[in-house]
Amino acid sequence: MRQKVVTVVFTLLLPALFLPASVALCSAQDRPVSASNQASGKSGATPAASDSSSSRESEGCKLGTYTGTTPLSQVPYYVAGEEDLRGGMTCTFRINSRLPLFTFHFSGQADNGSFGDLDITAGASSEVIQTIENTTDPGLIAPAKIQSVLTTVDANFDGYQDLQLLSQCGGTGNCSYDFYLYDPKEHQFVHNDFLSALTTPSFDQAKKQVTTSSNSSASAWQNETYQYDTGGRYTLIHRQVSTWDRNNSTVTVSTYELRNGQMELVDSKTTPE
Repeated sequence: MRQKVVTVVFTLLLPALFLPASVALCSAQDRPVSASNQASGKSGATPAASDSSSSRESEGCKLGTYTGTTPLSQVPYYVAGEEDLRGGMTCTFRINSRLPLFTFHFSGQADNGSFGDLDITAGASSEVIQTIENTTDPGLIAPAKIQSVLTTVDANFDGYQDLQLLSQCGGTGNCSYDFYLYDPKEHQFVHNDFLSALTTPSFDQAKKQVTTSSNSSASAWQNETYQYDTGGRYTLIHRQVSTWDRNNSTVTVSTYELRNGQMELVDSKTTPE
């Protein structure tokens, strides 16, 4: 699924207090970030964080109120019980303590089938600093709530929160996401192809590791753990695979670890189903 990031240029004076450090963008196994998802054009500076109590807003996402006159039940293909997304959704997150609060706004759509693109602003300014194409289908994320479509996580362990945009979830709980890593030099969120290809990732900030999980049944599943290094890469260090033998009614769990630069089988156990 091709992601496009459209950058809207803005320029603000950068207070002396704000001095971001450079950060290496995540990659893995020499996989490059897609050029089509990079921020285009010259970006302006992001204003520094305000110390006023008014800036300490709660983080998270809230659905907007639809102000039109058409009842939701009269929208084509309406399903009883579905949420009204026509008012859009607004999220606020703190990306870094030295940056202002960021606001992320999904525009609503008249057909209530999805959200529009994601507009990003910083601090009290109404200037859109970046627009990200939204590809989330609300009908394909159950049982996740619509308010959880956008969350933040420090995915490359650089002290800046990154965007984790839920794309879809399968019937067995496998979820996919689009990740946009914050670049403090360009003041933009840059799409990362490697992280966006992972299934149901979770992040261990202390170990600087990301673990993925996927399954097709209770007996057929796979977990992988990647170690992040200072060069900006995730290296596969651990894999565990469970396979189901339907004919013999057994389940085999095989464990692999990175040794001398190669993934080696270190354990394998077969048990009755």
